[in-house]
Amino acid sequence: MKFTHLPILAGAIALTLTAIPFSANAKPVQQLAQGAQQQPAIAPPPSIQLTKKQQDQVKVINADVRKQIEGVLTPQQRERLKKSLQAKRDPQQITQDLQLTQDQGRRLQQIVAGSQKKIFETVLTPQQQNQIRQYYQSRQNSGAKPR
Repeated sequence: MKFTHLPILAGAIALTLTAIPFSANAKPVQQLAQGAQQQPAIAPPPSIQLTKKQQDQVKVINADVRKQIEGVLTPQQRERLKKSLQAKRDPQQITQDLQLTQDQGRRLQQIVAGSQKKIFETVLTPQQQNQIRQYYQSRQNSGAKPR
């Protein structure tokens, strides 16, 4: 069974299970969220425009991610995923609907982390990479409390 909406799941998993820092010093998403509650709002992430070639490269990576995700999910979970996507549930609800085991959650985190790292390292230009690094560094610095 082939799912055309699995890139949405990859994004959902990325948003709900993990945040992949693009710099070695970045904080986990939970720490950023806690800091955001105590700090004033900061600028949104940079809007990076991908070329047609870059978009094609991302599509190839996403196709591989879909296959890997299908390999992690049970047939019942794939069916739940299909129904959740058809119902246009939000990413967090979809993740809850799947009732992932801890091992599945870890494996999906690894898949998403690997794909994001691959996109960052092989698709983005050095300038685009710097934009992302600067964004995450500014987020990290704005969340730091003075001592």
